[in-house]
Amino acid sequence: MAIRLQIQLSAILCLGACLTPVTAQSQDFYNFWGDGRAEVSSYRVVQPRYGEDRVGYGVMIYVTEDVRRSTLIKIESPTPEEERLYTLKLNNFLKFTTGVYDYSVMTSAFSVIDPLTQEQPFELLKLNLSSQEWCGHVFEEVRVEQDRLLGALNSYFESEGLQQWSFERPDDFESEDHLLIRIRELKGEFMASGSTRTLTMLPSLWQFRMRHKPRELVTATLTKGTAGRITVGDVAYTAIPWTWSYEAWEKTVWIDTAYPHRVLQWQTSDGGRGELLVSKRLPYWGLHDLADEYLRDELKIPR
Repeated sequence: MAIRLQIQLSAILCLGACLTPVTAQSQDFYNFWGDGRAEVSSYRVVQPRYGEDRVGYGVMIYVTEDVRRSTLIKIESPTPEEERLYTLKLNNFLKFTTGVYDYSVMTSAFSVIDPLTQEQPFELLKLNLSSQEWCGHVFEEVRVEQDRLLGALNSYFESEGLQQWSFERPDDFESEDHLLIRIRELKGEFMASGSTRTLTMLPSLWQFRMRHKPRELVTATLTKGTAGRITVGDVAYTAIPWTWSYEAWEKTVWIDTAYPHRVLQWQTSDGGRGELLVSKRLPYWGLHDLADEYLRDELKIPR
């Protein structure tokens, strides 16, 4: 803990450069991610909704933080080390317009870095989704507790209302939302290139939101492709495609081979797609003054 704090204090004022690669594949996770900054990446997004493609934007924010073991809530007070879990959090933000009104959606995935019950690093602890549009808003939380997945939904819509659900967690379980942490392979290889794995998957909470389907676990296939060249905007990268599919749904995400293996672009079987605009490492929680708004311009995010 003291080492992490020292790293954070020494680097918190450094803002980082756009799309600066770290070429060492053996980059130490804690030295890189424990520096007091978050990775903030902006995306141009096309989101199908109501039978039409909507152009919007997305922001993915990856940051490390300690959560309390008993509550899975961020620690902001003096707490013994044994009560802490060091996590990598992804806040995945999406905004687009349908006709006269906006959609604003954020999904958060909390992943404990050193696993609790499995062999590989990164293990899902909790998911949250909040979705707001002009009709109303929805909040959903999924917690992983021992061998069960516990879900709670609070929805504006009568057909959904207040719900709670529970599933046993299979040995081959994975969350679609959590895959955006897994497939970055930030502490070593998750799967071998060219390999395929069958998983029991919880579809993304946003997929449930759009489809208005009951919560369920599905059988999914996950494939890690081989590295190849892609162009994002006017920049060429070497990237690995990861593809997963279940039922009639398929998604492919391209991951930069250079550390820290950023998400470069994605496409889905319904025509959705996203493309990286800008990526910076920032202590964004402290950049809340009017004088900091220029960073939105640098990130190509609308003000």
